[in-house]
Amino acid sequence: MDEIILGNLDHLLALVFGILLPYIAVFHSQPELKNIVFDTSAKIQVYYSNSLLQWIGVISILTLWYFKDRFYVDLGLGSPQMSPLAWMLIIGFIIWYCLDTWWEIRNATKIAATKEKWRKNIPFLPENWQELRHFFFVAFTAGVCEEIIFRGFCIQYFLAWNLDNLLGTWISILIPAFLFSIGHVYQGYLAVLKTLLMAVLLGWVFILTESLWIPILLHFLVDVISGYVAMKILEKD
Repeated sequence: MDEIILGNLDHLLALVFGILLPYIAVFHSQPELKNIVFDTSAKIQVYYSNSLLQWIGVISILTLWYFKDRFYVDLGLGSPQMSPLAWMLIIGFIIWYCLDTWWEIRNATKIAATKEKWRKNIPFLPENWQELRHFFFVAFTAGVCEEIIFRGFCIQYFLAWNLDNLLGTWISILIPAFLFSIGHVYQGYLAVLKTLLMAVLLGWVFILTESLWIPILLHFLVDVISGYVAMKILEKD
């Protein structure tokens, strides 16, 4: 996986993904969520409208790669190159997510607190099988699109600015991870920190394996499991 030579279109996309979209999400889209009554119809509409925007972003990146005659493997779409450190990070990520999920639902008192938090901060979570089926598409979209945008494109973008050393790699992982996490501020600041940690781990998996396929799979599974757990807890109401 080689570093890319940046052009004006790269800078434009970086501004859109790094500044414009987070600004719209935090100061426009997320405040509007508080005014929506999230019945099944409203949730499905949000699922697909949000997914559409993400796919437009990915199509823009893939189109740029095509017209720049770049190899898609440099975007992370090649086969993963596994190493012991990569396996350690993957296993650590899975263990951390399982423990965090267990901690949120470990007893009746915690379940009640978690349910209240979800209803306040994330009112569009699925509450029945009909909503969950549509939520699976959201999970698939997030796994593919967010990894291509924030890991594949953004990390490569910042790597092109930084020297090829450990500090430069850390900077190139941390900036996209921060941009990705602030888009989840509506879930609360603890969720932002958890998302930041997840993004950093996935960023390192991308760097070490030179591929997005494992981050895409992990991201997809996290969202699917989270949606299923939310449904099982919220449907009891």
